[in-house]
Amino acid sequence: MMVRVLIAAIVARSSNAFLQSATRTARRGLAARVLPPHLETVKADVAGGDALLLDVREPHEWAAAHFASATSAPLSALQQGACPKEALDATKRLYLHCAAGIRVHPAKAALEALGCDDVVALQEGISELYELGFDDLAE
Repeated sequence: MMVRVLIAAIVARSSNAFLQSATRTARRGLAARVLPPHLETVKADVAGGDALLLDVREPHEWAAAHFASATSAPLSALQQGACPKEALDATKRLYLHCAAGIRVHPAKAALEALGCDDVVALQEGISELYELGFDDLAE
């Protein structure tokens, strides 16, 4: 029970931090943002259809905000052996992101256990990716 309370507090704090960060970015009016090279590669791979961006945050986090190019694949579902069908396409690389770059590691292990070979865990959380200009948030 204590672990669930701690996780809920972290998630709430992360979601609130994301919204505050996104608001600050919008207020600054940053139009020209430059992605680091590894994120340019991720963005190009996803846009070209060679990869999927999997958001491993939980459904309530997805509902609050998510990238337009992402597919929801909650860590809790992955750990139970459930994942989106398109993630099982062996020809595609899977890029994983979460709120803070922590849950991507157990998600990577879960996907590899399901037979996915080309899985990359992004260290940047959703707010950092957004601030860097990675993608637009879905409406």
